[in-house]
This record gives sequence, C-alpha cells and structure tokens, in this order.
Amino acid sequence: MIKQALYKYTVLLGFVLFFITKSQAQKIAVPISSYGVWDRGGGIDDYSDPKADFVMGIEVSATWAKVQSMGPDKFDFSMFHEVLDIAAKHHKIVKISINVGPNSPLWLYDNGVPLVKVKSHKPEKHDKKFGNYPYYLSENHKKYYFELIKQFSLFLRSQPKNKFDCIAFVQVKTGATGDEEPYKGEPIDEKFAIDKKKVWEEYRIEAFEQFKKYFNDVPDRQIVLTFNNVDPIKNPVANNWVMNTINPKIGFGIKGGAYNRGHHLTGEQSFLEQWNPYLINPKGMKLFSASEMDESWRKEIFTINTELAFYWSALSGINTGLSSYNCSKSAIKYAMEHQEIRDIFKMYNKYAQQVYPASASTAFSVFHEGLNAADTIKFPVKKFGNAKVKNLERYTNICNAYASRGARMDDLESAAIGQVNQRERQKGYNDAGWDIAEGNFERFLYQIKPDETSIGLFRIRGEIDKNSSKYDRFARSFENATEKNTMYFKFDDEMFAASKPKSLKFTITWLDKNPGSTWALQYNKGEVIKTALEIKGKGDNEWKSVTVEVADMQLNHSGYMESDFALVNTDSIDDVFNGIEVNIQRK
Repeated sequence: MIKQALYKYTVLLGFVLFFITKSQAQKIAVPISSYGVWDRGGGIDDYSDPKADFVMGIEVSATWAKVQSMGPDKFDFSMFHEVLDIAAKHHKIVKISINVGPNSPLWLYDNGVPLVKVKSHKPEKHDKKFGNYPYYLSENHKKYYFELIKQFSLFLRSQPKNKFDCIAFVQVKTGATGDEEPYKGEPIDEKFAIDKKKVWEEYRIEAFEQFKKYFNDVPDRQIVLTFNNVDPIKNPVANNWVMNTINPKIGFGIKGGAYNRGHHLTGEQSFLEQWNPYLINPKGMKLFSASEMDESWRKEIFTINTELAFYWSALSGINTGLSSYNCSKSAIKYAMEHQEIRDIFKMYNKYAQQVYPASASTAFSVFHEGLNAADTIKFPVKKFGNAKVKNLERYTNICNAYASRGARMDDLESAAIGQVNQRERQKGYNDAGWDIAEGNFERFLYQIKPDETSIGLFRIRGEIDKNSSKYDRFARSFENATEKNTMYFKFDDEMFAASKPKSLKFTITWLDKNPGSTWALQYNKGEVIKTALEIKGKGDNEWKSVTVEVADMQLNHSGYMESDFALVNTDSIDDVFNGIEVNIQRK
C-alpha cells in the first residue's frame, strides 16, 4: 500500500474541500441537506419537473469574454441573474465562477495586453476552443482582471437576500479554465513563457489577494472561495498562502476530483485513506468535497454499459467521501431521459448525506474487491513481480490468480497511465490496478474481515455488454469449499450509542443463481440467535432484492467476531450478493 507521504503529489486531484470550524458564524457554504448531484451546466430546463428532483444544487460559469464583451467599462452579469432567480425560486444553492485566460475578451489585445499564441499539447481538443491567451504578467492584464474580480464581488454581494442566500461558493480561476495553468501548451513566442514553479505561483497569489479582498475582507456578506492547485508539494507557495491567510471563520475550499468518473482509477485507495477522516464523521476539522463528472461519461469505457458505469462511478465517489457530484449538462440531460440513471443519482444523494453515524438514516455495504497492485502484503513481490506502476506483468499475474472468479485485464496498458488518461483512453475493464480501491464501498455498515469470510467476484455473469445488469461488475460470495459460509457485519460504534432505533429495514440484493439454494439473515437478541429472513432460490440467474424489518436487534457488537448480524449459508451451495442497505427509523 502506498504510504501517505508518497501520495501528497496527487491528493488534491478531483476534489473540493471546505474548511468549516465550529466558530464559524455565517451560514455553512454547503449544508449536508444539499449534498448530492448538482447540475453543472444547465441540463435542467424546468426545476419544477418531477424528473428533476434528483438535482440538489446548480453550478454556473460564464466567460470573461461574455461578461465584458462591450469593452473595459461595461459589465454584463445577467447570466448569473438568471441562475440566481431560478435557484431562489426552486430553493437551490449555486456554485459560481468566471473562466478567464483563453476565455478573455478580445478587446484586451487592443488595450496593451500582449496576445499569446500557443502550440497545444492536444491540438484536436484545444486549438478551436482556446485560440488566444493573454500574457498574464502584463500590468494592463492585471488591471483589467483585478477590476473584473472587484465588480464580480460587488454584483454578487449586492443581490437581495433571497438570492444572496443561494450563493454557496465562488471558484477562483486565474488561468486556463479551472485547471489553473497559464497555457494548455507552450507559447510559440518563448518570451511569453511563464515559469510555473515560481513566477506563475506568484501571479496566482496576486489574484488570490484580490479575491480575498473583495469576497472575504468585507464587513458583511462574505462569500466562501474555492482554490485549485494548492497542493503542498506541487504548489507550495499557493498552499502556504491559502493555509495561512484565509480566515478559517469564513472558510475556503480546494477544487479538483476524479473518483466519480469511473472505477478502479489510479490513486483512489490512498485518496480515501487520507481524506475520509475529514469528510465522514470528522473529529475536529470538517471538510466538504465536490467533483465534476465532465464528459468522461461519453468515453468508450462508459459506453460498454452506461448504467453500470454510472452506478459504480457514483459508488466510487461515495467511497472517497464525495459530497457534491457536479454533472455536466449532457449527463444531466441523459439522466432526465433515463429513469435508471435518475435512480442511481437518487441513491448517490441518499448515501452522500450520511455524514454522521449518530444521526444517519441509512447505512450500507456494497460488495467489491479491488486487486491493488501497490499492496505488497496481499500480493508479495516474490510471487507477483516488482511493485512498480509500469510493471504490467504484475497486474496480469494478480488477475491470473483470481481468474476463476472472473478477474482479468481487458486493457492492460491503461493500468499504468494514470487516472486522467484512464478516463480518456481506457477501452475495457481492469480488475487489477495501481492504488485502486480495495474493499467494499461502505458507510457506517462494515463487513468484518471480508476476504477471510467471503470471496470477491468479477464479471459475475460472464462478459459484460449493454444487456448486463449494473450489479454484474462486482459481488461477494460464500465459498463452501473453504468453509466461508458466514459473512459478518457490524454498524458504526457511534450509530446507536445514544439510543436504539425504532426499527431497521434491511434490503439485500442477491443473485438467484442456483435452484433450491438457501441462505438467511441472522442477528443477535441477547444470547439468542434469531433468523430475520430465510431465502430459497429459484435458479433463474436474475438479480433480486429482498427486504425485511427488524425491531429487536441487540446492536452492541455482541455476536461472533463482534458482529451485529450475519448472512449465513444454510446449505452447501455458494450464494452471490451485491450488498446490503439498511434504512433506519429512529425513535
């Protein structure tokens, strides 16, 4: 497993964190009740449409070119007016930003700002979209850009209360879109090159100071800011400024994110280990996270089975503590046309809002085993090969050991290209990966020693195609041959510490694979083992969900292996499960 110290250079990719302290007097930027799916690009035409009920917030972004299309003295913020009107009417909150850099107005270049032409790293993607760049270090550019920041602040802070209260946060943008780099490529004229390690960071701090001055350092109506690329290793100047300059009573955010864009992406395991303690039931500092879906969902790996891809991507986001799932306009529109995707987004909303176990209304454990090639304990070097990200043979060796369970590498080369390129170029599913999520996707319901009491499965009913179920990707099973016939579970220690629930409603999703196979849900009531549910299979090889309500579970970890309940194989046939969701009715 990669140590935390080795991961610092990647932890801020695909993430937004809000530092919220107990002393904060103003409203919370994003309340837990608004955790969930957000409409990133105007995918909803009418928020009163019942089909739009899965959208919890709105993201709106404009270009500097549009805001100041008529010259340096005229500002048009009407596009924000429209969204704030909609948000106020439909009780939504809004993330707001203005794209600068290549989205700057053309009149800049007639007013003393040098025009920079760039040789793009990805000409097929960037040349048409980003044709012109300003020379950021020009004093004239700074003058006009800093005035934009000032006027943007004055506009937002002058809104009537019902609209101002809808403003969740403003994203700071200094360079090309929100990626916080000066150019997407290299300047053709070398005199406009900007050293990214020192000069660019110093320029960004100048811009940060202006945002802080006009959005934070005001007597009232402060607005929370989010910052991108403030990693302590890659961007130490920016990191030092943010950590030591922003008033913690107001709070600030860090933007980035990837792990709601696919599954088995490089870096997920270390990411969740580092940040989940601040996101899920935090002790002390509380963080808020948000990530963009962007257009990853249109890529080849997503189109193998779109429902399956959204399902496991949403769970991967939940697994890393993602609070706000900002979906592109195209993804939102697709969901509006497909009930199965709306159901996934509603699941995400439900799960994302479970932040504190003592007040949670839902707990869940969705079964999954990721074959993490970075783990040299589970996969010793002597047996599987050197633990290096570029050692493709190691991934193959690991999957070969799990081949009987359905594991394989459909796109071996993509295992070593990093999560950004995996989202862009990967063509098939990989079951081994570098620093990928290892265990179940859980929130306040934990399987005890899952690999010792069950086996992970992949591609459950064979080759995955458009007709496969979303549940076919991963599962867990009994294995009678190795005496793995009971899966044990416990709730979070704090979940029922104050009081026992009125009842627990269990929903168990399983594969009815074998005719006549039997299994049961059992739990503790004092020293007595009770059976809440007994199931006998028909053998139609279909995924099914069964529910049962329990009102007298002990809930003190008094069962075997300190469990609260168990799934029990009551014959010698191995049953397959997707997971367990428990809805809690509190007294």
